[in-house]
Amino acid sequence: MNATGQYRLGLIYHFAGRLEEAIASTETALDLSPGRISALLEAWRLVGLVMVHHALGQAAESDAALSRLIEEYEEGWAHNIAYALAYRGEADRAFEMLGKAIEYNDPGLTHIAIEPMFANIQNDPRWLPFLKSIGKSPEQLAAIEFEVALP
Repeated sequence: MNATGQYRLGLIYHFAGRLEEAIASTETALDLSPGRISALLEAWRLVGLVMVHHALGQAAESDAALSRLIEEYEEGWAHNIAYALAYRGEADRAFEMLGKAIEYNDPGLTHIAIEPMFANIQNDPRWLPFLKSIGKSPEQLAAIEFEVALP
């Protein structure tokens, strides 16, 4: 399995409640690319570690991964950082980072309306106005008309 697949396996373990395996799988992703860890892979690894360490109650480890993620990858990963913060239940910081995602024109915002990682903040009174501000509210999405023509 390649490094990206190993990372995704870590996510599957995480959401299946197999947290120790999630950490091991996420860390193994790095072992598959020794000496040439890409920034992309490292950022994904940090996102995963922020969430899984939080789920395990390992606040210091989660905070350390989050600090490094923000310090090194904020501009390209604001949307992902926002959902890691949302996962941790930090709504204020998540919305702050979503504002930065707009500022940075983060492509992750294209699918934010269906992103399950934001579940912890979807009942926040700021959620729907935020979606509306970027053209992704349920009403705006429902109003899109399209036709599919089969060849």
